[in-house]
Amino acid sequence: MRKDALLAFLMNQTDFFDPENVSEVFTARYLAQRFNMQRNTASHYLNQLVAQGVLCKINTRPVYFLHKQAFSQQFFTLSRNEYASVAELLAHGEQECAPDDHFSLLIGHNESLKRPIEQLKTALFYPDGGLPLLMTGESGTGKSYLAQLMHEYAIAQALLSPDAPFISFNCAQYASNPELLAANLFGYVKGAFTGAQSDRPGAFEAADGGMLFLDEVHRLSAEGQEKLFTWLDRGEIYRVGDTAQGHPVSVRLVFATTDEIHSTILPTDLRRIRLHVTLPGR
Repeated sequence: MRKDALLAFLMNQTDFFDPENVSEVFTARYLAQRFNMQRNTASHYLNQLVAQGVLCKINTRPVYFLHKQAFSQQFFTLSRNEYASVAELLAHGEQECAPDDHFSLLIGHNESLKRPIEQLKTALFYPDGGLPLLMTGESGTGKSYLAQLMHEYAIAQALLSPDAPFISFNCAQYASNPELLAANLFGYVKGAFTGAQSDRPGAFEAADGGMLFLDEVHRLSAEGQEKLFTWLDRGEIYRVGDTAQGHPVSVRLVFATTDEIHSTILPTDLRRIRLHVTLPGR
């Protein structure tokens, strides 16, 4: 049916919409010629689809029609079916992508990523400093980028101070040396191991007052996970070589892994990570 073909064509072309130079392919005149129909028939189909919320209409001369879902996935969410001009549409986009809504910049934020983003926001707004959360997903699904967006969003929402640190720590980097991994993550005291000539804070203390992103957390040794459990349970960490003096640390903690969590992360830790966010594959 020509109406379906017209709609499929607009869905494809909307991905290439250029507001600085709007193509005639979005006009009823062009579509009528392309699909060999009367112009008033094409206009009738197009306005029907606008009324149904499938298309968006820009009431300029000529009038332009865009596929709403395709536009929203490629650019920003369209909450209206009609705009007076391209400038008005772009102004709406600036409001939609305001600095306090960083997640709207993500392709799929209102589709495949809608549920994960809701969970991330839940973790941030949870009382008493938020909830630790664990993101799972294959490599390339944007776990580290999402963690950075969480940090920016938290600052925009005044959940964190403007100078709050964001520390990213990849546990896989030290996987072959569990002692070095723990020392860089939790810090160490003088004499804790060969070469430890002075006390030194780790990533946890560097992130105090901000956010700590632990990537490939499944590479953390059982001993390291026990230290992690202490922070989850008491809000303090113990540097390597010191079991007497705990260091209170206030951080928003985000874990990420590509592995199966139940076989690699201790049950004591999993029980305290109450939000598990699964990201869709590429």
